This record gives sequence, C-alpha cells and structure tokens, in this order.
Amino acid sequence: MAAAYPIAIHSLATKFPDLLHIPVVEHLRINESKAAGDPLDENAAHSAEMTVKELTILRRFNAVPELTDAHMEGVRNRAHMLRAIHASRAIGPGDILATLDDIRGNVDDIRRNLDDMQRNSAETLEQIQAIMQRNQAMFANIRLARQNHVVPRDRDNYAPLQKTTSGHGRNLAVQASRQEHLNQIPPSATIQVAEVGTCPPFWNPIVDQYTMRTIFQLIIFYNDDFDIQPADNVEVRKYKFRRWLCSVSLVVYMLNS
Repeated sequence: MAAAYPIAIHSLATKFPDLLHIPVVEHLRINESKAAGDPLDENAAHSAEMTVKELTILRRFNAVPELTDAHMEGVRNRAHMLRAIHASRAIGPGDILATLDDIRGNVDDIRRNLDDMQRNSAETLEQIQAIMQRNQAMFANIRLARQNHVVPRDRDNYAPLQKTTSGHGRNLAVQASRQEHLNQIPPSATIQVAEVGTCPPFWNPIVDQYTMRTIFQLIIFYNDDFDIQPADNVEVRKYKFRRWLCSVSLVVYMLNS
C-alpha cells in the first residue's frame, strides 16, 4: 500500500486568508494543501521549506510589512510537519495518531499559556520554554531513531535518544523489578534529575554490555520503562531497550485545523 498522509495538511491560505491579499506572497505556493489519505508528495516538504526561506528573506528586509510573527510561525510549523511525516517512512511504523494527540495537546498548552501571559508572564514563559524544549527533543529523536534503525545488529553501536519526560523514573524501575533486584535501585535522595533534552552521561553505545543495574539507571534517567515487565530477564530487557532506541514514535507538529 502506497504511503499516504495520515492527516490533512492545510494550505497557508486556509490558515491565513489575509496572505491572499499580498501580491508578492500569493505566488509563493500558499494554496498548496494535502488531504488525509493523499499519496505522499516527494516534493511537498521541499516546497514548504522553500516558502519558509523566501518569506524569511522578505521579512528580514521588511519587504512585506504585513508579514507577522504569527505568519512566520505557521509557515515554519507547516514545513516541519511535512518533513516529519516524510521522515517517518525511514524510521519505520509508529503510533502516529497517538503521538499527534500528544503534540496537539502541547500546542494547545502553548496557546493557553500565551493567553495567560498578561497575568503571570514569568511563570508562563517558563512553562512555554519547557514545552518547546520537550518538542525540540522529540524532533531530535526522529533523526536519532532513524540513525539507530540502520545500525547493523552485529555492530550494536547506538546513539542515545534525548530525554523527553521530566522527572525521574525510580518508581517505574521499582515496578519493573523483581524482589531480588530491588537492591540495585538507588534511593530517591541520591538521584539527580536530568533535564529534558539531555542524554545519559553514563551512556554506553553497546547495548549487549548492559547489566540489570544499567537498565534500571536508564529507566530512572529517561523516566520511561520501555515496556519492561518484572518477569523479563536481562536479555529481554536489552532487546526492549534496543527496540525503543530504533522505533521511537513519530513526532509531528499540528497546525490549527
């Protein structure tokens, strides 16, 4: 079955009807759109990225005063979304619809936060930065998962994904442990919580060398259990972590429908 768009990609003219009244802009492919189910267009992502470059130049030289920050943000998000969807074919199958719901929630959070900035600008800015930092890490993981996906199994040399979930995963490590392994999990007071967007400082690219303690450290760092169950032995745990490194769910940005 031919690869198709999982969602509708609206045109810039649909999102910003005022662009149709700007003579210079109306010729920059602002009417291009994709319906859910349309076959993937190999040129669509490149075309959207060219529109970003052309509008950026116009904005930089103030050639079109009507172009606003909102316009430019919408143009960039549309190009990011197309590129991410196209990249998913190289990464492999993922739970795209579930991830879209996650990203849609992130975008809604940003909009709500912007509305609240008049009341509490400092706190709101911090929240927006956290959301954007997480989204940047998720997009970086698309590239890293694609890189890991093509690593030959006999080389077993993987790049670390970036952390996307705040906090630490000690409770998850306990839930994934058997009773006899609980002594390998450090107490909460000794855990230093890593920032979103970072990679484990103890990273070892050779997963076959991991021990039960290493897996617990990774669960705690990423705040993710990698679908590991208490009954899993260390070989199964390494297999599940390796699978997570290579097939992280596709992340795409959603434009306002």
